[in-house]
Amino acid sequence: MEDFGNHAGFGGDEEQDLLGNPYLPDQLQINDYYHIFANPSLGLQGHDDLFRFQNPTSSSSQGYLHESLDECFGRMNLNQTWNANDFGSSPMFRDGFNGRYLNSTTSLGGQTTVQSVNPIGSTFIDDGLHNVNCFPFQNPLPIDVMSPSMHNRQRVINPNRPCLVHERSRFSWSWLRELRGKVCQVAKDQNGCRFLQEKLENPMITGEEIEMIFMEVKDQLHALMVHRFGNYLIQYLSKAADQVIRTQLLFLLVRSPQRFLEVCTDIHGSRTIQKVMECITTNEQRCMLLSSLKPIAFILINHSNGHHVIQQCLYNFSHKEILHFTNVVVAHCIEIATNKSGCCLLQEWLVHVDAKDQGRLLDQIIANALLLSENEFGNYVVQFVIKTRNRYATAAIIGQLKGSFVALSFNKYASNVVEKCLIFSGEELSSAIITEIINDPDFVKVIGNDYGNYVVQSALLVSKGDLHDALQAFIRHHYSFLQSNPFGRRVLSRARCRKNRI
Repeated sequence: MEDFGNHAGFGGDEEQDLLGNPYLPDQLQINDYYHIFANPSLGLQGHDDLFRFQNPTSSSSQGYLHESLDECFGRMNLNQTWNANDFGSSPMFRDGFNGRYLNSTTSLGGQTTVQSVNPIGSTFIDDGLHNVNCFPFQNPLPIDVMSPSMHNRQRVINPNRPCLVHERSRFSWSWLRELRGKVCQVAKDQNGCRFLQEKLENPMITGEEIEMIFMEVKDQLHALMVHRFGNYLIQYLSKAADQVIRTQLLFLLVRSPQRFLEVCTDIHGSRTIQKVMECITTNEQRCMLLSSLKPIAFILINHSNGHHVIQQCLYNFSHKEILHFTNVVVAHCIEIATNKSGCCLLQEWLVHVDAKDQGRLLDQIIANALLLSENEFGNYVVQFVIKTRNRYATAAIIGQLKGSFVALSFNKYASNVVEKCLIFSGEELSSAIITEIINDPDFVKVIGNDYGNYVVQSALLVSKGDLHDALQAFIRHHYSFLQSNPFGRRVLSRARCRKNRI
């Protein structure tokens, strides 16, 4: 230890390279632990911290700050290995899922000590770590280490470190082989599932490895698909697998209609099936999936999670392939339109189907426009049709609602439909609606209603010419009543704004 102070930064003259940067001290190999002492400008105070790092049971009150460097190193137990039961809470932390472990950096009087574990060529360390039952590896790979306080953050290379590419290919199959019989258990752990995802994403993964993972999960496929972590493994597996494995996976998925329905209606399972659906390409796979979805189509359409599966069919299959689903939507149009999930799907269906099927759906919506307008979900479907600016459909809907616009203006949901009719129907149709409302004896009640006042504000916005003047005159005539009504004051404010703008 007498020669230790002769190194740069520990009492000797500091050596520098051609750029003026200080050389790092030589690595000290003690039982395969590499200790790198950086930041040479600071002294050797505080080595009690390093001692306590290696000996957690020691007391800081033993006065090590006053001992010599030799005495300090004499007290340090560098041969200690961590007990398997304490491994999770030890100063070691995991460096991702690449099989490497790195000791925490420790303070040595302001200097930084970085310790790395090198199991290769060390029977003592190999045996110590081999007994630690730590997922997913038993023997970690050697690593490069970097001290946070190193000058210029120079990297210290492990001299015994082999090529990582060679090591990863060498250990690739052994890692999975160690997980044989435990893949499903690992997939249900957040970190374990992430490790398996990284393996499946790796372009170096072999078909043999993918097949091994598939054989492990096939018997618990449905359980994994509805698991909050396990579902990601099935998503990545379906993407990485070849057509043969993908077909087998799909067959196992749809083999039990009841379990398939449970997966489709689960929040995690629904998302997984959508990802699987994006990967299928062969006619056999497409027919297998569609034939399994047909009997449960109506249930899924009205389900908060299941309707996403049917919606994904709309994006991934042709109009001819989803004709059965279209027929179901047309046959149960009103039930679907008045459902929270169904009304969303119906709007998507109106956009993506061909003109013929769109016409069939529009006929159902127009015929039931009054009923849908007053429904808490159905009104969104009617509004959607009006906002598409399809003049035929809009005129037909207004025809169905004619004579009911005042009554609809008092309704929380239907008042929104009346507003959309005024804004998107064009001047001719909107004028007919405004005329009907103005001439109604209850028009003043509409102005003072908590929903109807929005209809009148929209009427002020779109009306023109004599019709607008008549509307303004009516509002001025009932100024006293409207001024005392909180909703009427909103209409008065809108009327003044429109007048000033003109």
